[in-house]
Amino acid sequence: MTDLRAGALAALLAWAGTSAAQAPAAAPAVHVHVTEQGDTLIGLSERLLVQPGRWPEIAKLNAVRNPRRIPVGTPLRFPLAWLRTEPGPATLLATTGAVRVDGQPAAPGAALAEGSRLDSDGDGHAVLRLIDGTLLRLRPDSQLQLTESRRVPRTPVTRAGARLQQGRVEVEAPRTRPGQPGFQIDTPQGVLGVRGTEFRVASGADRTRGEVLVGTVAVAGPSGAGEQAVGAGFGSVVDATGRVSPPVALLPAPDTAALPRLQERVLMRFPLPPLPGATAWRGQVARDPAFQQVLADVLATGTELRIADLPDGAYHLRLRGVDGMGLEGRDADLTFTLKARPEPPLPSTPEPAQRIFGTRAEFSWAANAEADRYRLQLATDPGFAQPLRDLPELRSLRTTLEALVPGSYHWRVRSLRADGDAGPWGDVNRFELRPDPPQPQPPTIGDRSVRFAWAGLLGQQFDFQVARDNGFAKPLLERRLAVTEIEVPRPGNGRFWVRLRAIDPDGFVGPFGAPQYFDVPNCLRDGAGNCARSSGEPVVARP
Repeated sequence: MTDLRAGALAALLAWAGTSAAQAPAAAPAVHVHVTEQGDTLIGLSERLLVQPGRWPEIAKLNAVRNPRRIPVGTPLRFPLAWLRTEPGPATLLATTGAVRVDGQPAAPGAALAEGSRLDSDGDGHAVLRLIDGTLLRLRPDSQLQLTESRRVPRTPVTRAGARLQQGRVEVEAPRTRPGQPGFQIDTPQGVLGVRGTEFRVASGADRTRGEVLVGTVAVAGPSGAGEQAVGAGFGSVVDATGRVSPPVALLPAPDTAALPRLQERVLMRFPLPPLPGATAWRGQVARDPAFQQVLADVLATGTELRIADLPDGAYHLRLRGVDGMGLEGRDADLTFTLKARPEPPLPSTPEPAQRIFGTRAEFSWAANAEADRYRLQLATDPGFAQPLRDLPELRSLRTTLEALVPGSYHWRVRSLRADGDAGPWGDVNRFELRPDPPQPQPPTIGDRSVRFAWAGLLGQQFDFQVARDNGFAKPLLERRLAVTEIEVPRPGNGRFWVRLRAIDPDGFVGPFGAPQYFDVPNCLRDGAGNCARSSGEPVVARP
């Protein structure tokens, strides 16, 4: 780790313009050439150096006594700052969404010259390979410029650097040989130098965040001040003044074992697992496990990660927690499938938790343009382990089920395409089927009273009404009863209307049953006060 830190710091200081006197512990970066047959110091200097006349300094640096006769296999050190370079392009490997190079729409395969500016708009992602092999994955709302993209002719030496003006980039830098320059990326607040590592950089208006996943990164202020060596599993923040925070341990990878591996709605929902220290979450969805083709990049602050508008297919989810400093933690990956189409139709009736009276239920739903037909299931359990009814070939938007017994039911419906491709089941809806409202039996009319009786369920109460009109505008009698019978004084002569409704033990008030009427004949009383009449019991019937 010490060698890696010193090498990274050497490259960092050289590129930032800091003199060796300011950092005496950091040796200047060099290219080591192993001599071959016919090599001379003068010839090598003419081939490699910007100023070939500096060959005596090369001789002194390498303690070469005879510059014209150097043994084959001798390692010679050439300071990188003295070497002749030529520009070499970076390559845009992949794009998703809106990506621009120097203001123009960009496509995979494009060559990016030194100085090129890359912009990823609101939904844009870009992957580019730099001349030194470094991979950069640019995320949405980011701006990156290639500040250096050069190679030394006829050597393996390359120099690559970038500036992240704003946004986020994920870096995968290959390991370089000792003494060789590593990749450098700078931001408005600081600079990060590496020699082979994986890390993430985020640049905002007032701070830069660096998170190291593999290797070590040298993080410093704009001029190399306050440098910190940040190892794998740690992060650091550079504030607006260039102050570099000490390394902070990144949050561990979250546990994704309980997350759903099948999503059946266009709006996907992933419940966020507990993770102490997390104040937010970063979620990314890609087609490929390397996350070259990222289709969604979301920062969530609630209890679930929500992602919408992706086509059906197989995907990879990458999830990590974000701590109070804004540092994003270790990644956890999950493979899942989205099968949300054809979408289930919207149910109309029965309404959720609706109570229906009788022995039949009518089901209806909205039309789905992708559907050729529909399948409906009815069950008494929400898991539909044993459906009571299964109707797989419904061509219309409604159906009626008969001969149902009172109880609690669950129903769901799904869409099917013409080729038989079935979409997911819709949400499970529940309704209750209750017996028809109780109806009083024909009353018993006595000399001084009228008695009614009806059937009921255990625990029910009843609202009982008697009126002269079938609209019950002015009831003659209203009672709330806890029993299934009532005896009332004889109301007089003529036609009367009666109706009844039940109140269930849970407080639900059912509808009134259909009004029924009964006729009370004229009463001619005898000497004992009893009615003398010639007809039998009056008839009770529905209107």
